Amino acid sequence: MDVTTVRSAREVLGSEFTINKLPIKNRIVLGPMSVLRPTEDGRPSAQTIAFLARRAEGGVGLIIVGGSVATERAWRESPFSPNLRFDKDEFVPDLKRLTDAVHEHGTPVFSQIFPSFGRMGVPRDGHWISAASPKPVDMGVGGLPDHVYIPGGRVTPPPHEATVEEIKGIEADVVAAARRSVAAGFDGVEIGAHMCYFYSSFLSPLSNERTDEYGGSAENRARTLRDTVAAVRAEVGPDFPIGIRMSVNDHMPGGQGPDGWAEVAAHIVPAGVDYIALSEGNYESLGTNLPTPSGTMLAHGEPQAFRRAVGEGVRLFLSSTPDPEQAAAAISAGHADATMLARQLLADPDFPAKVVEGREAEIVWCDQANSCMRRLMLGAPVHCHKNPEMGREDPNAQQSTRVQDLAVWAAGNPVLMGLADKVARLAQKRKAKH
Repeated sequence: MDVTTVRSAREVLGSEFTINKLPIKNRIVLGPMSVLRPTEDGRPSAQTIAFLARRAEGGVGLIIVGGSVATERAWRESPFSPNLRFDKDEFVPDLKRLTDAVHEHGTPVFSQIFPSFGRMGVPRDGHWISAASPKPVDMGVGGLPDHVYIPGGRVTPPPHEATVEEIKGIEADVVAAARRSVAAGFDGVEIGAHMCYFYSSFLSPLSNERTDEYGGSAENRARTLRDTVAAVRAEVGPDFPIGIRMSVNDHMPGGQGPDGWAEVAAHIVPAGVDYIALSEGNYESLGTNLPTPSGTMLAHGEPQAFRRAVGEGVRLFLSSTPDPEQAAAAISAGHADATMLARQLLADPDFPAKVVEGREAEIVWCDQANSCMRRLMLGAPVHCHKNPEMGREDPNAQQSTRVQDLAVWAAGNPVLMGLADKVARLAQKRKAKH
């Protein structure tokens, strides 16, 4: 590798930038992940705190805490559990323990405010799920990530069309969760509007067929999220960082490409957005959403489209670009302001320090085998086979059983999963005949 290029990556990714008025020491961001293993009632556990503190110790510039819910609705309908809870005041003191632990390393930490699972929700306890329109999700119809299989496929239950009362109720809950985030010591908030979740369902014609003020034009489809950002901004004041996590491309027939998503973003930003975390694809195009090669987002021209639409004043976070040279080149070109990583920081929590200090030869690289994702799908404690420490940052953290480990292995075996897919599809045909 050329030494000049390495120095350039060190210099760019190691440079400070700001979000609103908050200084961030470098341009490597830990993206939100559902790997934190909170307590069964939704509080940060010792493992939650140890995992995040370890990434702060590893030199990451900013941590965004995910696997969380902002509403009781989201807690009830979540397809995985448990989640960190921001929906009640009683959880604030425990969340403060989390932010204090991260701050000990001089690292700012944002909360991801997650309002509802929308099209991906699970109807429970007599409650149904809601989204922009009654459109189910055909899981993986546009492809699945490497080593991930869904035998027979999966189609989610169609949601109800959200009423205006529901939309406004969720907006109020998001504002309350932002208030709790401030009280718990978080340095900023990020509103989740990506994948196939509630807010995202309004943003694309693929999932929004409404004919009222929340459907049709890009301005109308942006309305729910724009109003929510404005309400949160009014609550937290002008200097508190607010971000949104948005999909950038449906990668589906009838879906929205990067220019369409960027147009929607341009209607939302003036309400008070400081940064946009760019998320590739959705659950119907999972293979693109979790790519194996680095830099696919750049190759598709998605950050470039958003930069044209929202201008230089809004920070843009790349995803799916672990290659330091690619990320540094994109930042230098003005396409983005930081690189946001998830799986790579499971494999190597010291990745930021190694990049900034010029120790790239020491990096433990994620091999994109996606065992972490299979574990999450199967409800097993998440580990990383490239990093034995991951999931064991707290020595007392619950570990997976041998049965769970075997299930994770089997779920990634192409021969076994090929057979399972044939059996599942045969059963579906027989059921359809009867």
